[in-house]
Amino acid sequence: MQTIAILEAMEQGILICNRHGRIQYMNEAYGSFIGHTLEEVKGKPIADYRKQAKVPEVLETGIPVEGMIRREGYQEYFASIYPILEDGEIRGTISVVTTLEEHHLKKSLKHTTLEERVRNFERQEIQATVRYYGGGVEGKKLAAKELGISLATLYNKLKEN
Repeated sequence: MQTIAILEAMEQGILICNRHGRIQYMNEAYGSFIGHTLEEVKGKPIADYRKQAKVPEVLETGIPVEGMIRREGYQEYFASIYPILEDGEIRGTISVVTTLEEHHLKKSLKHTTLEERVRNFERQEIQATVRYYGGGVEGKKLAAKELGISLATLYNKLKEN
């Protein structure tokens, strides 16, 4: 098997940077994570796309960073970054990223039926819309209108376990 095919098959985002912190490769999952294709970012510093990137630190120290829980913008994710060593010298890094959304989804899919997943999704959407418009009666009326459901249905959906 070819290495690229293996990396593309992974659900986790894979990022490989050179010794200068410039992007050399990323799989499609990582591209989705940063919202760009490899062609758009190849050769550019990872810090241009991830302002809090730890790649420069790993390149400087040679010490891997494992299992970090990070937040950038609206994204929460686990990240591990490892130095790539060749003849005892740091030649770059490889990062493995899993978004917390993916992690929670994988965890929840193991023990729920489709009906339960749909009900949970619906509840989350209703709760998010109510939070947006406010939790009072007027906010709930606006949320119900936005969602295209009656106020009574909104209340019933919020009560469901």
